[in-house]
Amino acid sequence: SVKPAAGIGAARPLAWVHVAKCGSSLVNALLYLPGMCPLLPSGYALVDMDPEKMAFLGAQADEWCPGSFSSEGRDYFSDHSGIGGVYQSSVKGHGIIMLRQPEQRIMSAYYYEQHSWPYWRYQRWATDPLEFAQVVSGCAVRMLTRAGQAYGLESAEPSPCGGPEPASAAEVVLAKTRLREGFIFVGITDDWDVSICLLHAVFGGDCLASDFVDANPGSNSSQSAYDISGLMGFKDAPDGALYEEAKAMFAEQSQRYSVSLETCQSCFQQALSNK
Repeated sequence: SVKPAAGIGAARPLAWVHVAKCGSSLVNALLYLPGMCPLLPSGYALVDMDPEKMAFLGAQADEWCPGSFSSEGRDYFSDHSGIGGVYQSSVKGHGIIMLRQPEQRIMSAYYYEQHSWPYWRYQRWATDPLEFAQVVSGCAVRMLTRAGQAYGLESAEPSPCGGPEPASAAEVVLAKTRLREGFIFVGITDDWDVSICLLHAVFGGDCLASDFVDANPGSNSSQSAYDISGLMGFKDAPDGALYEEAKAMFAEQSQRYSVSLETCQSCFQQALSNK
């Protein structure tokens, strides 16, 4: 199981596996972790983002945060590249990830210009949420097990998230193993506030208002959950199995660091005072 990190120093360079629609906003918290980005412009925060802004930040991050983020096998540190080719060399023992309830992730991606849909393969867009879900399900499992860089919304060329070859049962097992053995922080997008609090419990640093900003709300998004009736009962089984493992790890690490909604109130108050 995941061991407590011996401070941020032992964890660097962090390998952020950024699953599509699972919390681009984490970037704000990562940049301000202790000692990560000594050259970060004062007061910098990303309050809205699109692929171009994320690519710009990705390029800048190597300058602002020298040696702090793994760069092997990816275009820039916040992209959606797969780690299949670099898990052993760059990710194991350095991995951080946020995961999201899979059907909610799928609906968010669908409404965000059908993020990761393999237009390059079909030469058309998905006709409805169900067709979209049937193809992009298993996105997180594929990213944890397959190699390949990803650019922009990933529709123009192949990407691990977009497949479209389905995630296999063996890949589900491998993804769960890699999550448990190689990741030093696993957060849950659906429990964002406590996840951010846990991030600081693990790595230190002040809780900031920018940690809690949704910098990339999708169209049709709201504070409540997406209506998944358009999926006609379809379940993303591969990512569902991975999500259950992630929730178990999140609970275990929260217990280890005595993190709960109650104990995090000081972090939340600190964020309010650090606007």
